[in-house]
Amino acid sequence: MMRRILLPLALLALLQLTCVAADKVDDAIQAIARAGSQASGSVAAAAAVKTLTEQDLSILPRLLTAMDTPNIVAANWYRQAYETIVERELDKEAPRIPVQQLKAFVLDPSHQGRVRRLAWDLLDRVDPDYRQLTIPSLLGDREFGSDAVEQTMQAALKMLEQDKQSEAIQLFTVAFNESRLNHQILAAANQLEKLNQPVDIIKHMGFLHRWYMLGPFDAPGFSGFEMSFPPEKKVDLKAEYRGKDGSAIRWQVRQSTDRLGQSNLIQAIAPVKEAVGYAFAEFHSPLTQDVELRCGADDNMTVWVNNKKVFSRLQWLNGTRLDRFTSPVQLIKGTNTILVKICQGPQHKNPAVPNNWSMQLRLCDSTGGSVGVKVIHPLPTEVPGPEGNSP
Repeated sequence: MMRRILLPLALLALLQLTCVAADKVDDAIQAIARAGSQASGSVAAAAAVKTLTEQDLSILPRLLTAMDTPNIVAANWYRQAYETIVERELDKEAPRIPVQQLKAFVLDPSHQGRVRRLAWDLLDRVDPDYRQLTIPSLLGDREFGSDAVEQTMQAALKMLEQDKQSEAIQLFTVAFNESRLNHQILAAANQLEKLNQPVDIIKHMGFLHRWYMLGPFDAPGFSGFEMSFPPEKKVDLKAEYRGKDGSAIRWQVRQSTDRLGQSNLIQAIAPVKEAVGYAFAEFHSPLTQDVELRCGADDNMTVWVNNKKVFSRLQWLNGTRLDRFTSPVQLIKGTNTILVKICQGPQHKNPAVPNNWSMQLRLCDSTGGSVGVKVIHPLPTEVPGPEGNSP
C-alpha cells in the first residue's frame, strides 16, 4: 500500500522539478529578449546566459528558435549560451547532439537564414555528409538556393569534362533558372551561350531596362532629394523644360546595354554633378499581383508605380548594387506606369573617387523570380542606338 502511494508522489515531485527547470529557462529567454542597444538589459542578460548554460543540450532547439529574432543584441546573447552548451557536449567522448531536430530546423524556410546556417554548422561536425547530400534539393531556397546553384554548376562542368553536352545544358539551364546572385546568373548564362543556348537575363530577372529619360535638373549640393520637379506632378512626354544651366531638356528614349539592366545616367542623361534625373516607362503585368520592387541607385532614388510612391531612400554616396533595397508593390493586370527620380550629389571630397550616377531596378516575386513583366513603352523601335546616344 505504502509503495503504491510513494510512486505517484515521486512522479509528482519529478514533474514539479521539470516544471521549475522549464520556468527557469523561459524566464532566462525572456530576460535576454529584453536586451537592447547601448547595453540596455545587459546585466540581466548575462545572468540569464549563466542560467541557460547550466542546462543540458535538450534546450538547443529552444535557443535556435529564440535566436530567430530581429533583435540582434538578444540573438548574440542566445548564441553565447548555445555555443557554450555545444562545445561542452562535443568535448564528451560520446556527444548526444539532437541531429534530427537540427535537420528539421535547417530545412524549415520560415527561420532566418543566419540561424539555419548556425544549425547546419553544428550538423557538419556530427554528420559531415549531410550537407553534400541535401544541398541539391534546396534549389529555390532563400538561404541555401545559391549553394544549390553552385553545386549544380559544378555538376554541369563535370558533365562537360565527360563530353556529356546535353546533360550539361540541362544542368546549366536549371542553375540559370534558379540563380539570384549576379555572378551566378552571368556564369550560367555564359556557359549556355557557349553551348548555343542563349538566355534572356533581363526577362528572367524582371529588369526594367528601357526608359524615357529626362534631365538634368539643377539641384545644388544635396538638395535634390527634397526638391520636386514637374514630372512628379504630371508626366508629359512631349513637354520641354529648363534644365541645369538653363538649357532646354526633353524626354529621350534610352535602353541599358548592361546585361543586368543597370542604367548609366552619366551616359544616358549627362556627365553632371548636383542634379536630378527622371526615368519613366509603361510595362505590362499578366495579372493583378503583389510583387517586390528591388532596386538600387547612385546616389539615391524615389519610385512611383501607378502614381503611388512605393519607395524612397535618402542616402547619399550610395552605390548601385543588385537588389540593394526591396519594397512591396501591387501591380494591376495590363498596363502599369513607373516613374523613377534619381539624384546626383556633389563630387566626393576625395577627387579620385568617381562621381557615378546610375540606377538598377527590377520587379520579381519574393524568391527573386520573374513575375512576367514587360516594358511596352518605350518600344524597342524607339531606341536610338547605344545608351546615351542622341536620336
